[in-house]
Amino acid sequence: MTAVRPDPTVRPYSVSYVDESVAKIDEQTLACVRFGRNLPPIDDPRSITIELEQLDAAPQAQLWRSETPVQHGIDDNINYAINGEVLFGSIRLEESDLLHIDNASFRTYVRLDRLMQKLGYPCWQRVWIYMADITQGDGDAERYRQFSLGRHRALSLKPGFELNLPAATAIGTHGSGLNIYFIAGKSPGIQVENPRQVSAFSYPREYGPRSPSFSRATLRRWAEGAHLYVSGTASIVGHASQHLDDPAMQLNEVANNIRALVQNALDHHYAGQDASECTPLGLKLYLRDRHYLPALRSQIPQLFGAATPILCMEGDICRRDLLLEVEGIYAMPGTAQ
Repeated sequence: MTAVRPDPTVRPYSVSYVDESVAKIDEQTLACVRFGRNLPPIDDPRSITIELEQLDAAPQAQLWRSETPVQHGIDDNINYAINGEVLFGSIRLEESDLLHIDNASFRTYVRLDRLMQKLGYPCWQRVWIYMADITQGDGDAERYRQFSLGRHRALSLKPGFELNLPAATAIGTHGSGLNIYFIAGKSPGIQVENPRQVSAFSYPREYGPRSPSFSRATLRRWAEGAHLYVSGTASIVGHASQHLDDPAMQLNEVANNIRALVQNALDHHYAGQDASECTPLGLKLYLRDRHYLPALRSQIPQLFGAATPILCMEGDICRRDLLLEVEGIYAMPGTAQ
């Protein structure tokens, strides 16, 4: 395989929401992520389909485009694209592969890590997890808790893994099976935590046999500027869910958490610059029940900015008492400490 040489004067990729009907995959596409049920397949390893229904009139796709041509392929049933700076990969497991979810999760993370090492992108930076019936099962038998157990087993094979955890999202679908897609890099990002929240990897035992292995955000510096990958963020303060049964108050708490997280990244890595220096490139709002959305319509631009691209979808949150979750990616100021 011929090495891909990045241009050090530019960011390695852009990300945007585009009308699904005009989303095209070409030589500079890292990934085209589509959301919906019963979508026609696209025969390209960079096409990713997630079984979540969009709640806006015009379906959007999330398009990740490289500044340089990419190489792509399939290895061990893992789809991937690389551009010399990042690896964008994805894998799907059918429901028949999930009879023992902890073992399936463990084996999958080991396989993904093996590919990352093989291709020369050994550092986790961002992970998205979409699992059918994510909160099905009682107590520690819950599907998400079993997934988290296997993920922890795999990631903890490396000493000091809790200092290099990627940002992550885990959402339940109404389809079947498990989809994971991820970004990896040649060098590690910077783990960012939220001063308003207990780090997910330090949650007490009541949330499962192993705490969820992810960071609240990952800051990734590039030759020009940086990206902040914000994990799925819910109405949690400390480690406890807040504002039960109140979608509007939960959304307000989510906005407070994201503001605190972005400001914490600025305080520690940008000498306390103001959050107005950061640009949200795209957010996703996941709602447990689509009927929450009409009452939240006016609140969303007030909290996140009228110009911010936001994709609204119906999906299950990984705690049964949480009604919604927001994730995103921010363009950070050009110079970091």
